[in-house]
Amino acid sequence: MNDKGHHIIGRFPDKSHTLARLMAEDQEFFSLCEDYDSCVDAMHYWSKSTEPEAETRIHEYRNLIRELEEEITQVLVTLKPTLLD
Repeated sequence: MNDKGHHIIGRFPDKSHTLARLMAEDQEFFSLCEDYDSCVDAMHYWSKSTEPEAETRIHEYRNLIRELEEEITQVLVTLKPTLLD
């Protein structure tokens, strides 16, 4: 696996094997994880910014991160027990 998905694996380290497998096998799931990584990176960027819109952007990215976590969690919940770590 490449560096993509490192933020979501950091968020759910106990599911790292399952997440890595899903990212390798399911392009849609991989895209969710890429989006999650991008949002986390953007939130970190804006949290260091002194630009006037920084607080608004931080709030937007926090919401997106939460929504993506919920989507990813839903995928994990619906997996068959044999596919989980």
